[in-house]
Amino acid sequence: MNIVVFCDEDLGVAGGGARQVVQFVRALAARGHTLRIVAPRPSADMKDDAALISARGLWVWVPRVPMIRPWAYLVGSAITLLWSMWREKPDVMLWFDSPGQVAPLICAGAMRCPYVLFVNGLAGEELTGLWGWKPIRNVIQGSLRVSGRRAQAVVSVCREIPLWMQREWGIAADRCHVIRNGVDPSVCVPRQKEDACHRLGLDPGGRYIGFVGGFFPWHGLDTLVEAMTIVCRECPAVKLLLVGDGHTRPELQAMVRQRGLEETVSFVGRVRVEEVPWWIGASDVCVVLHRSVRFYSGDSMKLWEYLACARPVVATAGEGYGDMVEKLGAGLSVKEEDPVAIAEGVLRILRDPASARKMGLAGRVAVVRSHTWDTRAMELEQVCRMVAAEHVRGRACV
Repeated sequence: MNIVVFCDEDLGVAGGGARQVVQFVRALAARGHTLRIVAPRPSADMKDDAALISARGLWVWVPRVPMIRPWAYLVGSAITLLWSMWREKPDVMLWFDSPGQVAPLICAGAMRCPYVLFVNGLAGEELTGLWGWKPIRNVIQGSLRVSGRRAQAVVSVCREIPLWMQREWGIAADRCHVIRNGVDPSVCVPRQKEDACHRLGLDPGGRYIGFVGGFFPWHGLDTLVEAMTIVCRECPAVKLLLVGDGHTRPELQAMVRQRGLEETVSFVGRVRVEEVPWWIGASDVCVVLHRSVRFYSGDSMKLWEYLACARPVVATAGEGYGDMVEKLGAGLSVKEEDPVAIAEGVLRILRDPASARKMGLAGRVAVVRSHTWDTRAMELEQVCRMVAAEHVRGRACV
């Protein structure tokens, strides 16, 4: 298929949204599809990424000024996308949600190109600061509503968003699909703890609890820090490795100081994507939590990475989190916002290394079998083929 991909992500940044786009592009390209990417010019050099080179990215220059960037990208991407569609006549457009960006909607209508809208979140739940001001938020949410209703298919990483769109916006159920995140098991490979610790400058004899990802309210990291006060009473030498960054970091750092956990909690900061498996490999147990500050749970990319790296996981109870982990036999499920339950789960795994290794192996086997990006790309490919076929039939009937 000839697919044009639109997103508003800086693909040179190791964020979850950018990584999702890059991984889908790589997997679809590996399956023989021809792709074109319309996206902001990456902040990092991507000349070594063969998949993105083959996708022939049409990079749109945008100024790095918060209030000017969206408008500049709106205009620049509209011109670029329209030119690409006119020249290449894609079978379908794959539109990764980009709040407030309506260029794909305009161009798809003008060029009569069907599109698949991939929605990871809703403006009403996630926008903050000036963008969270009600009039602006309502405009952005309204544009998403129009885009969703006109889409030939809507895809999300969790089932709550499509169900909400069906109920609130009247989008037909047969146009809604759930495709979760995945992992590249050739990149996220199990590492020996001793090797990982040596590479990262950590004590190989230490006990480590790992978290890798963004610091956002829905990740419940304050509850994890609270749990560390309990864990340390039984296992004083244990350390929590917080790998990443985000909005809640200042509050977390203040919380760590207040509880005297400076020697226990380490704020590692952002690391390169290729370093992630090493930090996971240094951990005896990894944690992924979810707090219900949004009505939807999303889908944690870090969970799949933990499992691919053969590490046991303590996860918040719920679909796609603790329920999934326990179903796979890859870890333990704990009650949401319960530091005592989190501490008990972590300690249970730390006390039983043999069981922890068994959990880690079970997670790795499950991921390789059915949770890779290639598997996810096959699911997305089926949706794109269905949309393209329906569009061709519709034009034949006109």
